Amino acid sequence: MKKLAVINDLSGIGRSSLSIQLPVVSALSVTCCPVPTAILSSHTAYKEVATVGFKDHLGDFFDAWRKNGFIFDGILIGYLGDTEEHPMISDFIKDQKARNPGVKVILDPVMADNGNLYRNMTEKHIEAMLSLAKYADLMTPNLTEAALLTDFDYEGIRKTLEDCRHDAAKGMVFNSLMSALHHITPGAVIVTGIEEENEAGQKQLLNVLSETDGDLRFIRNPRTGNGRPGTGDLFSAIISAKLLNGTDHGKACRSAADFVGLAIKHSEELNVPVIEGVQFEDLLRHLSDSD
Repeated sequence: MKKLAVINDLSGIGRSSLSIQLPVVSALSVTCCPVPTAILSSHTAYKEVATVGFKDHLGDFFDAWRKNGFIFDGILIGYLGDTEEHPMISDFIKDQKARNPGVKVILDPVMADNGNLYRNMTEKHIEAMLSLAKYADLMTPNLTEAALLTDFDYEGIRKTLEDCRHDAAKGMVFNSLMSALHHITPGAVIVTGIEEENEAGQKQLLNVLSETDGDLRFIRNPRTGNGRPGTGDLFSAIISAKLLNGTDHGKACRSAADFVGLAIKHSEELNVPVIEGVQFEDLLRHLSDSD
């Protein structure tokens, strides 16, 4: 069975980060090996959050893994509890690449959405993610994170995309953005969760996949409900496990997007409060049945 090291925070309340990724990766027949970057009482959308940093322990954590000779098939990186963690993560990646040149590195640069950095995030987090991007075989930023990483104007991109009536016009916008992203990472890129409307006025979510500079694929799903915390973590967990099991980028992206849409719809039908994220636990059977 493949082994995936998942580097992310652990939030006690609010389905997100490691609490959502552990069961999802396991359901896809991949061993999930968690690495906490911080321990939070809840995710940061809640008003009161108690946080325990893990920066001072992360080096010892990785050192013990190194001394035990553990080898991983993939590494998924998400939320950084501290910007000083990224050199230790970089060293871990380099050590794993020396042990297993085929290890896949997936970077979900969790730091922003809707045009703004998350609470307690700074320019140093952007610099840290840029440093990690050079190791990534796949990067999955949302539109805000993609703009921050490339120094593009988020509001300008968002407004331009809203004004584009055809995919050819949207393709010109994304070719420029993706070209800039390909200059900071050697791997494929998926810009995730872009809101749009089709010609009938129906709301959709668009994921844009680019495996090489100049290559674009649009993967669309109906929007099934409100945006919720943790959906990015859910998406990156699914796509990482799928890639380790041999699924190509396009099919992995489709599977992840379909399941996230299903989980949002399910949560809306059950009136799960948005702040609690998506209720996915009773849907895992659908995930394991997908390709």
